[in-house]
Amino acid sequence: MAWLRPLVVFLFLTAPAWAEPLAGSDDPAFDAALTRLLQQDDPAALSALRDLAAAGNTAALVTLPVATGWLPPAPTYADRQALRQIEGAWITDLARAAARPADLWREGAISPLMDDQLDRALQLYALGETAKADALLQAWVNHMPASAALPGGLTDLPAAPVLKAMIMVEHLTRGTGAALPMLQSWRDLDRIEGWMVLAELTGQPIIAPLTPGPNARLTDGSRAKRLLWDEDPLPPLPEETTAMALRDLLPLPQFAPVRQYCSATCAATAPACAAAFVSLLGAPRRFVASATPLQGAVDPARFYASPRGEQVLLAAALRNRLELNLVADVPAALTAHPAYQAAAKRDACFAAGALRSVHPLPPAP
Repeated sequence: MAWLRPLVVFLFLTAPAWAEPLAGSDDPAFDAALTRLLQQDDPAALSALRDLAAAGNTAALVTLPVATGWLPPAPTYADRQALRQIEGAWITDLARAAARPADLWREGAISPLMDDQLDRALQLYALGETAKADALLQAWVNHMPASAALPGGLTDLPAAPVLKAMIMVEHLTRGTGAALPMLQSWRDLDRIEGWMVLAELTGQPIIAPLTPGPNARLTDGSRAKRLLWDEDPLPPLPEETTAMALRDLLPLPQFAPVRQYCSATCAATAPACAAAFVSLLGAPRRFVASATPLQGAVDPARFYASPRGEQVLLAAALRNRLELNLVADVPAALTAHPAYQAAAKRDACFAAGALRSVHPLPPAP
């Protein structure tokens, strides 16, 4: 796979910018509890995290609601409430009051006012919380008001290409004056979102000034649209679609978890690991955002290098993408699936990680 080689230096020797550390993230006690939770299902570590939050550790406070979802529910109602409240106040409310990113994220809740929803997303992008910002922006796109203007800074916004393309198609169809020059900028800069828009609107008069005619990049835009917008084809992806994704999508912030995971878990075969991920799963699932701690509390590279990060990145995505949710024996069904077997031929290390991810993490000794 010679076409992978130019990606290596850029993708696996650089790291994305991330948010300023939250107070308490350097506390050894927080580090110890977090380390245990990233390795195993450890209720005692979860309780330790709760105690740190009650003592005023902001990193523990914003991580606790996420970490609670990693483990099976506590056995009794009283135990569950103890993890959700401190002195009668909800942990989530306390976290929002303690850290601006938590207040913006709000566990992914949709704002009653769409202007507020968009503002939260834009502020999270500015803080480097791309996955959470994408989740909020997706909800905004789904409910986009007919009077909505083009979001500020959309040209260079680090949002998922499919979301930018959806917004652009809506505004071009509406006849928004600023949309066509923005699309031209994307096309001139060879951005995949621009080619996705041109592929979606092929043959429509609105894009006639920008229509390139038969063009390999327009074909790539069509492949990206089909993969990200239509969530098709089913895995394993055609080789041409995989190549497009590795070239146009893998360098983007949305694929930072894949780069971090492969660099840490499959260092000797990192490019092949990324290719195997793409061929099997296409792109990281949006629900990963809800199970991932804020970057100011936990370094994403550390998270995705851990067994917990592997499980969050891969397990639900595999069940969803390969339609294994109703299968009794998920590991057996996974290893028998032709798409998994094709990914294993690309990279045995990735395949081993995918198989690990669908098993529960070990309980604390």
